[in-house]
Amino acid sequence: MLTQSKNIPWWFALLFAQLACLQIVAAQDPNAAAVLPPPGTLPATTGPELTLPAPPVDDPVVSVLIEGQPEPATELFEAVPETPTGWYQPSYWFGPAPWDIGVEFGLNGNNGINESLSLRAGGHLKRKTKFWKFDTSLVYNKNTANNVETQNNALLDVRIDRLLGESRWTLFVMNQELYDEFQAFDLRVSLNTGVGYQFIDTKTRNLIGRFGVGTSREFGGPDDRWAKEALFGFDYDHKLTATQRLTATVDYFPEWEDFSRYRVVSDIGWEIDLDKPRNLSLKFSIIDRYDSTPNGVEPNEINYAALLIWGLN
Repeated sequence: MLTQSKNIPWWFALLFAQLACLQIVAAQDPNAAAVLPPPGTLPATTGPELTLPAPPVDDPVVSVLIEGQPEPATELFEAVPETPTGWYQPSYWFGPAPWDIGVEFGLNGNNGINESLSLRAGGHLKRKTKFWKFDTSLVYNKNTANNVETQNNALLDVRIDRLLGESRWTLFVMNQELYDEFQAFDLRVSLNTGVGYQFIDTKTRNLIGRFGVGTSREFGGPDDRWAKEALFGFDYDHKLTATQRLTATVDYFPEWEDFSRYRVVSDIGWEIDLDKPRNLSLKFSIIDRYDSTPNGVEPNEINYAALLIWGLN
């Protein structure tokens, strides 16, 4: 047990003892750095000067220290790999954020002699890198008139494109799922894959055509089977001004065995960026779905709405 002296504090004596122990260990360690005597006590040497061998110039660390060669410093930092992420994370396949994320909402109603309510909600999730393009959207519609439901459906659209470097050709997979309480079926699932071709690719306009094959099935309806389908379609994007953008997507799905049985899904939108707040925009949207085999219901259904889009990125 340490006791405090009258003249020297006990903590100072403890610190001095620790420094002495470290000096003894360093003297016994052959790998420890040598302790040089004070400056001016070394005898002058008259022999030849000691020269060290020149380090390799191609060493990236040494190149940074050589005056007049700043370029390898950039290469050194660029060569550091990013921290890998799990395969289940979007950044593993498409790179890190930012993603283009937005939610949309529209409401229209009437309360008086007659009551009506029209609701439209949805959102989008997009991401484009050098080799991949991911685009998905969700749209939900619900209408009531005098407390009687007249519309209730949801459409999910998922598209993944593999960009082939500088080539105009692309590879894609696509999935569309439609839930509708007023159709002859409960759920329709459509899966397609194929090739695309970039006809226009500028700063203001973008047009890509698609051709592919796939299959679809209507669950809970009279035509409950997997139907072989072809796919012909295009995606068009036109930046009208700095704050206005026009988009159009059309997909045509004929059956391979009988082209008179087909479906067409069209989505046209006009989006206007609002000044305040910065991440808010106004969108006018028209979605048209046509089915040549409606099984007793209307073959054509059009949904149009004015929406507010809130960007989350």
